[in-house]
Amino acid sequence: MNPLNLAHTLELKEGEMIAAYGAGGKSTLLYRLAQELACSQKRVLLTTTTKIFKPGTIPSVICSALDEALDKLEQYFKKGNTVALGSSLLPDNKIKGVETSWLEEIARNGIASYILIEADGAAGKPIKGFASYEPVLPIDAGLLLPVLGIDALGLKLNSKNVHRPELLGRLAGILPGEQLNINHFNVCLKYMIKLGIDIASRARIIPVINKMDLVENICLITEITRGLAGYPDVNRLVFSALQEKFPVKFVFDPSKPIPFISCVILAAGCSERMGKDKLALKIKEKTILEHSVKNALKSRVGEVIVVTRPESSWVKDLFPEQTVKVVFNPFYQQGISSSLKAGLLASHPLAQGIIFALGDQPFITAEVYNTLIESYACKLNLVTCPLFKGKRGNPVLFDRRTWPFLMELNGDKGGKQIFTFLPEKEIFNVETSCPGVLQDIDTPEDFQKYNYK
Repeated sequence: MNPLNLAHTLELKEGEMIAAYGAGGKSTLLYRLAQELACSQKRVLLTTTTKIFKPGTIPSVICSALDEALDKLEQYFKKGNTVALGSSLLPDNKIKGVETSWLEEIARNGIASYILIEADGAAGKPIKGFASYEPVLPIDAGLLLPVLGIDALGLKLNSKNVHRPELLGRLAGILPGEQLNINHFNVCLKYMIKLGIDIASRARIIPVINKMDLVENICLITEITRGLAGYPDVNRLVFSALQEKFPVKFVFDPSKPIPFISCVILAAGCSERMGKDKLALKIKEKTILEHSVKNALKSRVGEVIVVTRPESSWVKDLFPEQTVKVVFNPFYQQGISSSLKAGLLASHPLAQGIIFALGDQPFITAEVYNTLIESYACKLNLVTCPLFKGKRGNPVLFDRRTWPFLMELNGDKGGKQIFTFLPEKEIFNVETSCPGVLQDIDTPEDFQKYNYK
């Protein structure tokens, strides 16, 4: 699955019920997921346990009886991959939802690959108070998505800005007319998580904080993430801009002090200047590639991915599968850009950034990787580069917001080609004490020069 997709970041499981509740983008979230999953040729059922606007571009099944609904859904899924379900038509172009018992039966039937459920209403507001009957969740839901709009911050508590403001005020201790702050926001989010756990205790919970495109202060991300530290039921938070082509902006595990960073080691070059596979050459009884990988494994990276040529089967034999993921790039002759993409596509759904390293740079220490990660965790720049005595080298950390640019690269162009598209302030250079960031082994002379080390 494409790592730029929301469905990949959420690690959806086929056959499970996925319920969104809260405010600030539930409908947009579910439509987005439906679109992504349908493009993967999966059967997607979109429905509600309350009421929603009738989808304009998705065929709808409206039935008051479950057996009839099952028959009609089967027929509709023979024609397309996405169907909306309701129990009756309502005024204002809305459809009434179905009982949770229907959804549990539909899930057992296996008629849909994914069941997407909108479980409450918010009247288009970015935050809300919850009535005693909300949200309406199936107890067998597999994934719960509490949604809030980050644009709620700074708004005054009134009916113009908040759905059921009196209930939110009572919950978070907010006076009428008082501005909502980050503490109020986190209280609401924690309460939403508790509501979900109380109803669907076996479900995974991934809060989605939407409308990140409307805020400039990304330090808010850290405050929200820290606010959920110690919540074992939440293994990630997703910060999104669901109206944008690439919706996932940040993904963090609140139990971890730093973001998950993948390391992709590019090892698919043809070694033309060396005249043979340089990565198989040995320094101190280990191959150059082994040295490069070993140093990355000693660092705080979340995973190590090696991208190599299909004919380099020896690479897979070097490393245990549980420690290193080896990816064979059949398009390596198209240049380094093809390996960048192959590594990116193999990255973990939790990855917030990728460090791209070169297989022929065996002298980069674990401290270099850690310096890049720690600097990035503090600043969340789009790009973080190492320096040695003021000169920029490798490896380079690319935040996930740059990945769409990397996926557009072609030919023998590395990631630094996208620097011209980025604001200068977003390219952060951090000084290191490691000369290895500037040292690579390309020629026989290079090998002889460094082999004594």
